[in-house]
Amino acid sequence: MKVSFEKEKLLAAIGPAASISQVKNTLTSVEGLLFECPADEKFGKITDDEKGLTRISAYDLEKGLRTTVDCKVYEAGNCVINSSRILQIVRALPDGEIMIETDEKSRAVITGGMSSFEIAVSPSDDFPAMPMFIGDKRFLIPQYAARTLIGRVIFAVAQNDQRAFFNGALMKVRGNLITMVGCDGNRLSLASYKLDEEIGDTDVIIPGKFLGELSRILHDSEEETEIIIGRKHIIFKIGSIYFFTRLIESNYLDYERIFPKSYSTEAYVSPVDLREALERASIISEDKLGGNNRSIVKLDFSDKEISISCVSSMGSIHENVTAAIGGNDLIIGFTGRFLLDALKAVPDDADRIRLRLNSPESGVCIEAGDGSRFVSFEGDEKKADGDEKFDFLHFVMPRRINHKE
Repeated sequence: MKVSFEKEKLLAAIGPAASISQVKNTLTSVEGLLFECPADEKFGKITDDEKGLTRISAYDLEKGLRTTVDCKVYEAGNCVINSSRILQIVRALPDGEIMIETDEKSRAVITGGMSSFEIAVSPSDDFPAMPMFIGDKRFLIPQYAARTLIGRVIFAVAQNDQRAFFNGALMKVRGNLITMVGCDGNRLSLASYKLDEEIGDTDVIIPGKFLGELSRILHDSEEETEIIIGRKHIIFKIGSIYFFTRLIESNYLDYERIFPKSYSTEAYVSPVDLREALERASIISEDKLGGNNRSIVKLDFSDKEISISCVSSMGSIHENVTAAIGGNDLIIGFTGRFLLDALKAVPDDADRIRLRLNSPESGVCIEAGDGSRFVSFEGDEKKADGDEKFDFLHFVMPRRINHKE
């Protein structure tokens, strides 16, 4: 194999791919990137326009990425190159043309400018077989919309919970409405987006770690990404990139049962004012040097303000946030970080939010000032299904207040 690339284009291709395969694995080939110059049909379907390109693939047996990059092919071939090593070398080489040439001794010479590296490579036959990029359901969604949905629920997805479904986000499609749900047992987040066309019904659970990496690849643009849902995998086609993962095969929790059916206290407040107050409270409540011990942040809903206070071994804080409050006075405690994460996921253009609470034991619903389509309380109606593209709802469980705090 002998092929040359422009450094900028090669780096743009291997950067996202290398993040997939840099996790240590018992299979050496999984820690590498498969280079096909040009694409080889035995590693997956090709089209005529791929024959003048190099195809680069990464796969860790759970998630993977495949992309193409412009190049000049002098000698056809393929090999697997360690992802960390090739990424470091390409970054270090000067701008301009980079040449990669392999020999029969499983060595690769990588040249750029006046510099030359020689590293070991693996045969392409060692690379694991990737799933076919096919599915029963395919639809398009703007990249900014997919990125927004992920950003509004990812904070509530667990990392390593024994219950598999908590480690992923539910993507629920009903007609033209996409709803994403994240829950870790302490907080629940929902976000929805209305497509222009109906695409049918489906439910899949997407691993949270994959969604975090996908969010970094997506752009805040009107350009569309194609979503392909297969039997065991979901694929996102973003330009020339296919990014895919194995789905979590489990039933998701009946999240609608979590919401209280009534409320006794409601407050309308600026999300920015409340978030900034909680950020200041976190200076006292977050014991960053002492491990996981975190003090309770208390919220007192009374009169025309929300009083926020916290006492810990580090000191204390107390401040008030102006709010329009109706119903009963209420004092409730939270893990400050959980409440703060939910407020950070509120849309930037929201000038006010509504908090609804029932008791110190039943948590808080955080929604737009005019409500949401997700939940209705006794005496209320769900928000009308109007022309709004986006909608959201966050729910945070409380902590029992120790009267000594």
